[in-house]
Amino acid sequence: MRAKKPTILATILLSSSMLVAACGNNDEPEENVPDGTAFEEEQNEKVDDSQTKEDPESEFGFRFLNLHISTPDNKDAIIAEYYGNSSRSEAVYKNMHAAADVQGDAAYTLLEQVFTDLQITQDMSKEEVIERVTMAFDAADYTNFDLEVEYEDGETKTYTDSKE
Repeated sequence: MRAKKPTILATILLSSSMLVAACGNNDEPEENVPDGTAFEEEQNEKVDDSQTKEDPESEFGFRFLNLHISTPDNKDAIIAEYYGNSSRSEAVYKNMHAAADVQGDAAYTLLEQVFTDLQITQDMSKEEVIERVTMAFDAADYTNFDLEVEYEDGETKTYTDSKE
């Protein structure tokens, strides 16, 4: 039994070294290929820039959003806060109607789809912004509405309304 161990070990080592040698680097130089150029056709495909998120500020059209909505049955029924910058985003989301009270990545995940669909811009009227936001957060029957937004260009706008 002892004599078989060195033989098996030698066979494994020899097989491994042959495998490494067979899969080694091809030393043949590439012809007419400038430095930094992709060698394979797959690598030449263009990356769709619309699919990459290098600038989170432009993702929603604003850098900062602070929203407080009260409804007849709940004061501060909806609170959404978003602080986006190039290195990191922070979010807080509380919605008494949807039983949500989260912050950080979980809040961002919930707010991301709402913000993407929202598409508010600074040239919209106050009424249009309030309508879009209340519809997006399902709070059309609000009593107090308070929204502060800092758009991409740094302009900050406040939208308020009270039905009391």
